[in-house]
Amino acid sequence: MNQVDSLQRGIDSIEENLIGEIDNKKLQIATSMNALQFQKTFLGITGYTIGEYIRNRRLTLAAFELMGGKGSILDIALKYGYDSAEGFSRAFKEFHGVNPNDIKKGKTNFNLFNKITLEIKVNGGSKMKFEIVELKDRDFVGFKTVARGNMNKDIDTRWDNDHEAWEASRKEQNALLTDEHIWYEPYNKIDDTQYVHYICTNREDIPSGCQKVHFEGGLFVKIVTEKCKYPTMQLKDVYYQALIDNSWLSNSGYELDEKRNQLYITNWTMINKEERYIEIYLPVSKV
Repeated sequence: MNQVDSLQRGIDSIEENLIGEIDNKKLQIATSMNALQFQKTFLGITGYTIGEYIRNRRLTLAAFELMGGKGSILDIALKYGYDSAEGFSRAFKEFHGVNPNDIKKGKTNFNLFNKITLEIKVNGGSKMKFEIVELKDRDFVGFKTVARGNMNKDIDTRWDNDHEAWEASRKEQNALLTDEHIWYEPYNKIDDTQYVHYICTNREDIPSGCQKVHFEGGLFVKIVTEKCKYPTMQLKDVYYQALIDNSWLSNSGYELDEKRNQLYITNWTMINKEERYIEIYLPVSKV
């Protein structure tokens, strides 16, 4: 067993025991490492201590349960390892920026911290803003690319297709670009073998070679990446965690709606490049 496999087995063991107490003996068996070795390896590869990872994951799962109306604040606090509602509320507010009671009352904006998966490199483990929002129908101006593959399952193919579409359309992008430097990317699933990807901006005139693109609104999960120079580096985490491993929605009272369109908004500011971010809107429906 190599180090990556050992570490992933340890992460999987932690994930299986986020409710209740983490058993160090089970971790040692799963990883073939002693506790100190596992802690050092985990920190070195992921950038988080084991305690930070467990806390972030538990507070994320707790937020979904609160949003889904499952149990009292005290019940959920005890379920995720807190001795009191007060201690849980302090930790929750520090991590999410809102109180647990706000989520129970219907507020849906909090932070999302996904499970880490390892393949040589780290996927997941990014802290992103999460919110349930209602979007209105709107029209954009852009051009269309048709890509092969299942939009929500062939994620590596989708990643390559999108990259190729951007690289092959520099001329069209320059014609669309406005002073806002904001890109809108609606995705529409055609069937399980292909999808339509539009690269758009928000303007009234229609440049040569472009078309009006209609986006159908509705109920969406809004996920916002952290601000950085290249926020696209975080996108694959969203593809994998939100579209494939969507168990994070299971306790929230919502499910992904694969029949409706998705929307990505990239704020590509040229003034302060460290302030760039991407908003991802995934369609959901009430369970």
